Amino acid sequence: MKNQRLLLALAWIATVAIAYFAGSSGGTSNPPVTGSSQSASNPGGVGTDAARGAREVVRKIEPGEEESADGRKKDIALMIARARVEMGSGMGGMMNMRGMIRAISPLIELNDAQIQEALAEVEKTVKDPQGRMMFYSILLSQWAERDGRAALAYAEKNVEKGSMFGMGIKGPILGAWARTEPEAAWRWFETEGKKGDDSGQGNMLVHTLFAGLASRDLDGALARVEGLEPSMKAMALNGIAMSGMNADSRKRMLDRSASLPQETRDTLRQGALAQWAMMEPEAAISWLKTLPSDEQKPLRSGLANSVLMMNPKQGADLLLKDAPAEERPAIYDQVVSRIAWQNPKSAGEWLLEQPQGPELDSARMTFASIVARKEPATAMDWAKSVTKPELRESSISSVYAAWKQKDAAAADAAVANIGLSAEALERVRSATSQDVRSTDTIFAAPVIERAVKEAR
Repeated sequence: MKNQRLLLALAWIATVAIAYFAGSSGGTSNPPVTGSSQSASNPGGVGTDAARGAREVVRKIEPGEEESADGRKKDIALMIARARVEMGSGMGGMMNMRGMIRAISPLIELNDAQIQEALAEVEKTVKDPQGRMMFYSILLSQWAERDGRAALAYAEKNVEKGSMFGMGIKGPILGAWARTEPEAAWRWFETEGKKGDDSGQGNMLVHTLFAGLASRDLDGALARVEGLEPSMKAMALNGIAMSGMNADSRKRMLDRSASLPQETRDTLRQGALAQWAMMEPEAAISWLKTLPSDEQKPLRSGLANSVLMMNPKQGADLLLKDAPAEERPAIYDQVVSRIAWQNPKSAGEWLLEQPQGPELDSARMTFASIVARKEPATAMDWAKSVTKPELRESSISSVYAAWKQKDAAAADAAVANIGLSAEALERVRSATSQDVRSTDTIFAAPVIERAVKEAR
């Protein structure tokens, strides 16, 4: 049970992250969690002032003092403080997964009294919405295994109704409840959960509900999918895929998928493979290769995208295998986008290993765009290597605009010696950072897409 809880908690972190960023981009001005608005002095959440206080508590107590000599009494306040330190910057940036594991592990085997004590400690000490959401989702999902309705009532009382944070907390509660009392959880969803609102909570809740249902009864969960409206079916199938947390349950699910209708089969397999690839990419790829070629095709891209996160070169090989020539430019661009943000040197080396030609132009532009602010001279070399004249000028303009903000004299000297015509040089120098905002997004695809359209 402990390992299952940990795996489910880690899987849910990804969903919580999506919910948080979706909520952040929605422009809501209300604090998502009641009584937990973030102060101006603590814009970074758990990673700044709030975490410093927790860190000081941890420093004053020797490791292991959360348990007394009899091995049963736990210092819940200390456990929460340590978890806050491990969570670091929380959801404010790229998550530290190892830190998340260390934060979650001590909290997944608490009894009812300890859960209540931990919730009270969270109420008292965790003020940022993101951090509170993470604690709530972990603690309340455990409570839900014994009393799902009570855990949901607690969430209803303490979470702003209609917020994406509400979904991030209610989801794991409903999933845990479904694992222990599937019929009760299903009845609640049918009568209360489907009501939802414009935030789409109903669709997101169905994801964790079906993960819980499938972990208890795979065939029963699949049968219930057929009764859902179309907008919920994909979320339900992805939830069922999430239930395959170990080799046995994953094999049972993938074997069962063979007898399902094609659309249902492919959706279920895509979700299962995406999750599998995060843990065992080689095994997921090996399984894919056992399928007939026509069944591999709709799964290859999704699996490769997951593998790219863990092993970029391995994911690239999977994407490029048997890819037709017209699809390769987009694949090169996609791979470089993923690699360059983590390891620019590795991305550059990978690009040089590929067949050199116009099909690499978009990837060269993307790479130049990503490294422009940190290594503008290198970025300019890559911009100059773009073969199509119109795209080459656009890439040079992008790098120049970024370089100029850092060292205008060096940027001007660099473009003056590139060999551009007087007209092109004037266009490059007149470009502003607002015209080529390539470094504002994780991937430079929008910039490249615009440049390609302009070049036609």
